[in-house]
Amino acid sequence: MKNISLYEEIFDKVEAQQKSLGGDANDDVLSKMSLKFDSKVSSLEQMCYLMEATLLRKPTEATVYAGFQKVSRAEAIWDRYHELADNVDKVYLFGEKDKELEPHENIEFVYLPANHKLIREWFLVIDKKIGSNMMVAYDEDGFGVEDLKEDRNFKGVKTSRPEHIEKAVNLLEEIV
Repeated sequence: MKNISLYEEIFDKVEAQQKSLGGDANDDVLSKMSLKFDSKVSSLEQMCYLMEATLLRKPTEATVYAGFQKVSRAEAIWDRYHELADNVDKVYLFGEKDKELEPHENIEFVYLPANHKLIREWFLVIDKKIGSNMMVAYDEDGFGVEDLKEDRNFKGVKTSRPEHIEKAVNLLEEIV
């Protein structure tokens, strides 16, 4: 399996001002088309929720690539991901295999081996004809730090630029 990092490949290419989001950024900031950020878990969860919400409204031709670091991190929102999978063509869920989740015909698990670069990254790439969007964040603390589980520090980028989405999709397809 190719050992790529979306963060390394995309972050420096996105032109946006760096913002510190902390753990309670407002929706206006999280909804920006291009954004570089420092963040805590709760702001990343909200950013992803806003991105996913567009896919929950109605069926659309889209492919979703979601990186949760560990598969178990998707468990809390697994019902939402089943609804999302009902509305899109395919969902690829990336992560370390630490849990078995209920299957769905449109969800394919991409289990990452130990020490794969993507295990340190949280990402959501929505690839569709109109309205593509992506977010990728690097976990600066590391997932295994139990004391910091919800207070981990991330550095990342959000963009809707087609060339960045295309690059991310091409890189992830090499793994799929």
